[in-house]
Amino acid sequence: MENYKKAIFALALSAFCMGVTEFVMAGVLIDVQNYFNIDTKSAGYLTTLYALGVVIGAPLISIILSFYKRHIQLLINIAIFAFANLTIFFSTNFYLSAFARFIAGTQHGVFFVIATLTISVITPDHKKSQALAIMVSGLTISLISGVPLGTFISHYFGFKFVFLLIFIISILAFIGILQMMSKNLSPNKMSFKNLIPAFSHINLIKTYVITICTCGAQFILYTYLQKLLLEKSGFEIQDSAYILLLYGICAILGNLWGGKIVSQIGAIRSLRIILSIQILIFLSVFFTMNSKILIIINIALIGFFACSSISALKILSIIKAKRHTFKTIDSSVSINEAAFNVGIALASFIGGIVLSYLGIEFNALFCALFVLPALILSLFLAKDKFSFDQIKRKK
Repeated sequence: MENYKKAIFALALSAFCMGVTEFVMAGVLIDVQNYFNIDTKSAGYLTTLYALGVVIGAPLISIILSFYKRHIQLLINIAIFAFANLTIFFSTNFYLSAFARFIAGTQHGVFFVIATLTISVITPDHKKSQALAIMVSGLTISLISGVPLGTFISHYFGFKFVFLLIFIISILAFIGILQMMSKNLSPNKMSFKNLIPAFSHINLIKTYVITICTCGAQFILYTYLQKLLLEKSGFEIQDSAYILLLYGICAILGNLWGGKIVSQIGAIRSLRIILSIQILIFLSVFFTMNSKILIIINIALIGFFACSSISALKILSIIKAKRHTFKTIDSSVSINEAAFNVGIALASFIGGIVLSYLGIEFNALFCALFVLPALILSLFLAKDKFSFDQIKRKK
C-alpha cells in the first residue's frame, strides 16, 4: 500500500512540472511578446505548439517507448522534457524556443499516458479515481504555485528563468521516479497498427470528442486571460499573478471534488452536471468582466469547474477502452490523452482568432460554444451499467 502511494507522489511531482510548463504562458505572455518583439497572437502560438506536441507525442512516442519497462519509459520521458525547457532558457531565437516548446509538449503527452496506465495497475480498485485525482493534482497545484511563481519570476528576473526553474524541478522529479517507482511494472508493447482499433467504435470517438471540447474550452479564455484582466477589468499586470493564484487554488479543489463525485455517481452523470455548469459560468463572464469583484468570483468558478472534469474524462476513457479495445487499451488511452491537447491547441488557436477579429470580450462566449458539443454528446452517451472497478473484476 505504501509503495503505490510513493509512486503516486513521484507521478504527481512530474505532473506538476508538466503543468507549470503548459500553463505558465498565461502569466508570461506579455513578457514573451516584448522579449521577442512579436504580437500577442504569435506569443499565444507557444501554447498552441506545446499542445500540438502533446497530440503527436501521446500516441506516437508512447509506441516507441512501449518496449521498455514503465519506470524506464518515465525516466526517458522526464529527461527529454527537462532538457527541452533548458533549451528555452538559453535560446534567444523565437523559432528555436517554439521548437523546444513543441518537443516538451511531446513528452507531456507521453507522460500522462504512462502515468494513467500505471495508476490503473498499481492502485487498489476502490482508490483508482481518487489516485488519478491526486496524480492530476500535481497539474492543478502548478496553477496554484507554479504559474503565479512563474509570473513573479518573469516580472522581476525575466521569463527565461521560469524555464530554468522548470528544468531544476524536472530533475527532482527524475530522481523521485528513479527512487520511488517500482522496477517491476512491465509494459504493454504497442505498434502503430494498435492505433486502428482505437477508432473502431462510435463510443470511443464520442469519448475523444467529449475530451477535446471539455478540456479545451477554458483555454480560449485562459491563454489570453491576462489581457482580459488588464484591458477590460482594470487590473495592473502584477495583479494577474494573484488572480492566477486564486484560479489555481480553485482548480485543485475542483479536481479533487471531481474525483470524489465520479466515485459516487459515475463519469457520465458527473460530466453532465459539470458541463452544464461550465456553460453558464463561461457565459457569465460577458456580464462580469467590467467589475473587478465579479470577474474574480467568475474566474474562481471557472478554475473550479473546468478542472473538476479531469478525473471523469480519464475514468471514462479507461472504461470505454476496456470495453471496446480490451487487447489494445494503451493505444485507446493514448489517443484520449492526445485529445486533451487537441482541445487545448484548437482552443488557444480559436482564442487568438477571436481576440484578433472580435476582441477579448468575446473569448468567454466562444468557451461556452466550444464546450456545448461535449454536453450534447454526454447526454446521448449511455451510462455504464457497472463501474470501472467492476469492469476490471468482470474481465
